[in-house]
Amino acid sequence: MKIVITNDFEKFLNEISYDEVLIRDEFKMEDVQTLKEFSYLTSDKVKTIVVAANKFNLYSQNALLKLFEEPPKNIDFILLAPSKYALLDTIKSRLPLEIKNYKKVLKREIKLNNEEILKLMKNRDLTKEELKVIIYSILNENLDEEVLETLNKAILMIERNINLKAILSLIYLKIKVNNESNQIK
Repeated sequence: MKIVITNDFEKFLNEISYDEVLIRDEFKMEDVQTLKEFSYLTSDKVKTIVVAANKFNLYSQNALLKLFEEPPKNIDFILLAPSKYALLDTIKSRLPLEIKNYKKVLKREIKLNNEEILKLMKNRDLTKEELKVIIYSILNENLDEEVLETLNKAILMIERNINLKAILSLIYLKIKVNNESNQIK
């Protein structure tokens, strides 16, 4: 049994062998019940069950803790989370913790316009690293001083773990105001 902190569940799962996987955005009590159904099926060989979620609610974590303290026979659990802060200290103290992060490559070039920023705001999977890559690529464009200053502030906000959608909103508003003031001139 172990905890793996990773920024890409899919890549990690491709690197390991497992028998069952349960992936959720938020791991809830009903998911614990499903997990118990998987894990209490008897087997002569050791089975690996992977539990992956972006968020774990408090009740499900307490139920997981009980399951981990008295695991079913021949079951090995791997718990995947995007951050160690997504898990209770009691869970982290009972299982070894491994960190496995992957470099993500942004596959498309972003043009600095309101349409593209609105698309990014709708992207639920956008990570801090991807947003930084986008902003750094935009910084290479020929931009007005105020927009450059806003993008620099956005990088600092990312480092301070400010909500990514709030950062994109700031960039969107600055570009919108900047474009409107350029049209008036």
